[in-house]
Amino acid sequence: MATLQDSLANALKNKAVIQNHMRQHQKCWEAPPELDSSAFSHPIQVFVRVRPLLQRDRDSGAFSLVMVQPPRTVHFTHPTNRWTGGCFATKTYDADGVFDEEATNDTVYGRLGLQEMIKQALSEPGHEFCVMAYGQTGTGKTYTTTAIEERLTADVFSLMPDENIPKLSLTAFEIRGGKAYDLLSDPSHNPVQITSANGSSTYPGLGKHGVATQEDLVTLLGKAKELRMTRSTVKNDTSSRSHCIVTLHIEHTTGDGSDIIIVDLAGSERSSYATKNDPERVKESIETNKGLAALKDCIRARLSTSNQHIPWRSSKLTMVLRGAFEQSPARSSKLIVLACISPSIIDSEDTMGTLKYITPFQLTGDAALEASKHHTGGSSRLDHASEWGHDDSVVSDPLMIITRP
Repeated sequence: MATLQDSLANALKNKAVIQNHMRQHQKCWEAPPELDSSAFSHPIQVFVRVRPLLQRDRDSGAFSLVMVQPPRTVHFTHPTNRWTGGCFATKTYDADGVFDEEATNDTVYGRLGLQEMIKQALSEPGHEFCVMAYGQTGTGKTYTTTAIEERLTADVFSLMPDENIPKLSLTAFEIRGGKAYDLLSDPSHNPVQITSANGSSTYPGLGKHGVATQEDLVTLLGKAKELRMTRSTVKNDTSSRSHCIVTLHIEHTTGDGSDIIIVDLAGSERSSYATKNDPERVKESIETNKGLAALKDCIRARLSTSNQHIPWRSSKLTMVLRGAFEQSPARSSKLIVLACISPSIIDSEDTMGTLKYITPFQLTGDAALEASKHHTGGSSRLDHASEWGHDDSVVSDPLMIITRP
């Protein structure tokens, strides 16, 4: 049986063949279906951001396996393992939007529609807006969420209404393994309990900090980020294994409120890469993977057309994000999932894992359930690299990537 290392070695050996195939495949692209305007009001949207190749990728001879077809399609050529040796699959994924390596943070922020969400949250109560970044460590999750926070900070105060000005406050904490810690407490890293009662989640030990000015918000966000980074350094944690949840609470004069939540999820890479025989890291990795699996189940249930029960009590992470999965006459929710991926052949297994993870979020009803069971991700064709020709690049079996009704 060929190993992952064998597959990568074979891919690097066939670099010219693979890149030629990708160019031929690009000539066969069909125009993606138009995204229905109603999709922008859908409670869950999925975007994909591709980071640039890094210098260490180039130094190792790695190359990109990802091609972006604007405005909403990603084509991914994936090395696989078979007993006959190295083979490859080309798969196609649709999203609500895709960002290539050249996309700026301003472009990402604008396309996500965050300004409109901020306006709604400031003007009226009853909204829960959540943006979360998902992907392996090193794909730009923290880079992107930090950029979002910086732009949100400016927009919150520039878009503040002239009358009935709401009160602002901020909470920030991280979930590492099965435990949570306040990122703004004094003394630092105070333990936080995450509990549920009467259909809602509570957080004993979590401090809520008032925000009167833009400078207040900048200072608090900077403090939370610094403490998270310091803790990772102390633990020699080169791979982030904590979920960071930052919530801007907006309390209106009526006493009701809205929330804007930014989530920087823990790295989704395989635990064998991250734990390195460290028992504590193994335990943390198990809990992290449990939370990410529960998150996927909750999103899938939210998309179900059969009023499926949303299992938000399954993990600490989903207990925190409960409001993003539920919809009621008194409160609306919107969840944006931003999948961050590496184009490098070195990271191909984790890139495939990320794209598989988000596939059901682009579907509804039974299609979402089926995709989550079988990891359906688009269309593919397997062949030996040495036998690839132009005819092989034609997509032959479009599976379950569909436009939401």
